[in-house]
Amino acid sequence: MFQNCGSFIFLPNPGTSSNKFLENLLKENGATIVSNFAGYLQSNPKEVTILIDDSFVDSNMNLIQRDIFQREAGLNNIDEFFDKVEDLNIHCFKTSCVTKWVRNKTFTFQKDDLIKLRPSVITISDDTNNGTSSSDEHSEVSTDVGDGGKNEDTMETSQPVKDPVYSNESTTLLVNNRSKYKNNELIVEALKRLTKKYEVKGEKFRARSYRLAKQSIENCDFDISSGEEAHTKLRNIGPSIARKIQIILDTGVLPGLNDSIGLEDSLKYFKNCYGIGPEIAKRWNLLNFESFCSAAKNDPEEFISDWSVLFGWSYYEDWLRKMSRNECLAHLERVKSSLGEIDPECQVELQGSYNRGYSKCGDIDLLFFKPFCNDTAELANIMESLCIKLFRDGYILCFLQLTPILERMFAEKILERLQTARIVGYGEREKWYSSEIIKKFFMGVKLSTRKLEELKEMDIDEGTFFIEQEEETKLKPIDQYMSLNSRDGNYCRRLDFFCCKWDELGAGRIHYTGSKEYNRWIRILAAQKGLKLTQHGLFRDNILLESFNERRIFELLNLKYVEPKDRNNIEWEKKRLNK
Repeated sequence: MFQNCGSFIFLPNPGTSSNKFLENLLKENGATIVSNFAGYLQSNPKEVTILIDDSFVDSNMNLIQRDIFQREAGLNNIDEFFDKVEDLNIHCFKTSCVTKWVRNKTFTFQKDDLIKLRPSVITISDDTNNGTSSSDEHSEVSTDVGDGGKNEDTMETSQPVKDPVYSNESTTLLVNNRSKYKNNELIVEALKRLTKKYEVKGEKFRARSYRLAKQSIENCDFDISSGEEAHTKLRNIGPSIARKIQIILDTGVLPGLNDSIGLEDSLKYFKNCYGIGPEIAKRWNLLNFESFCSAAKNDPEEFISDWSVLFGWSYYEDWLRKMSRNECLAHLERVKSSLGEIDPECQVELQGSYNRGYSKCGDIDLLFFKPFCNDTAELANIMESLCIKLFRDGYILCFLQLTPILERMFAEKILERLQTARIVGYGEREKWYSSEIIKKFFMGVKLSTRKLEELKEMDIDEGTFFIEQEEETKLKPIDQYMSLNSRDGNYCRRLDFFCCKWDELGAGRIHYTGSKEYNRWIRILAAQKGLKLTQHGLFRDNILLESFNERRIFELLNLKYVEPKDRNNIEWEKKRLNK
């Protein structure tokens, strides 16, 4: 139990899974959680503490993203709210302080722990939000976009900040010798790091802003001389990013970039595992779990409720390795040969990054369709029968979701993984399958050794879009006991099956080809024209205009057809309208 414990209010959004977890920790230690904070503050409380989500606090303990904070907290006037908090002398802390209090068994703080609600000066930090939400609901391929496509890098003021004060603390030197780099290379390197940082943290909107800004700089045909020049001459460079560019050009450093390297490394280790999202990774980090072994011991329910994580752990290193385009084709041919035995009329195509010409692919996306067949249940049955055959043939090593039939074949492997992970308490679970009929199948597969040797003799297909090979992440020694990773170079690969109605083939190809950024852009463009584009077709007022003919969809949007290989970056925007 805490000493000197009182009441706590979570802001701006108490309903997130991480906040619910922290609420339970506080309750277990004798604290009271306040749900109706507006009414509670009216009663002039004396022993209440406000806990603010870490993403709304920068490295200098200043509150940031005021507009988003106000919206998510449901406040009519954020300044009036802060006036009330200050008048009552209520202390505000980051939510991450909870674990420290629990660990120390006492509610104590230092002055440096207090959040400054209204800093007297403008601070420059890569944690300054660009006016967007920290969770990007529209970034996934499957999302139907209905917003207006606003620039997501807006600030409360658009005036450049001059003469910022720099310190040596929390600063990263981007290059050792700036003189041998062009300005653009320096900026791209910084934006690349910021993109990766916020991808790891699960802040998709912010990561997207930096990624698009990086692409603009990469496609820039002049050497950028100032942040203001980048802001006025290039797309996707808002005032906040322009400030950072100016700092980089002036000093070669960016304050705050290394503030959370330890956190990023910890989150990245967990998030690289299939089935582990940012919320679980953050929760495990708060609990000081440093390995999957520790998580399995202290949070076994996570592995029982989502058993696919067990296989993400087991094939952790294999699934992080990129594969050649030739290997993708070999997997397609392997699937096609078995599909012909099950239903010769059914067809399958490679989609995703392969279709966009990537030199290396992280996984394989296969789209199934059958001429004149609009029954997705029939297609689902075909794919299920194919999975059964491929599993029995030894090509499929593991499933990541199940039907009842697949469960009967595969449940034994799930139990074996649970036992190897030393997890108990799963005996009461009645079923492992997700649905009677599923229309998307996710799995791990491996080619035969002979086929792999044949691939080595083939000419290398480099594709049309080069993808950088990221530094490999390996399982920690303490987690290696679950490893099923390859030791001979024949890696297990991630393979996904999707199905598409025949009448929706054109829209389906757009959707499953991607990229996510391209799909978002074209759907926003459709919305601006009073239309709605989804994987099911192009609609006006819920009336279908086109779904089968991909090029006709482009015509109705008044767009030149964009080849899949050109859907990887922002080049499509330069030639989007027909002349």
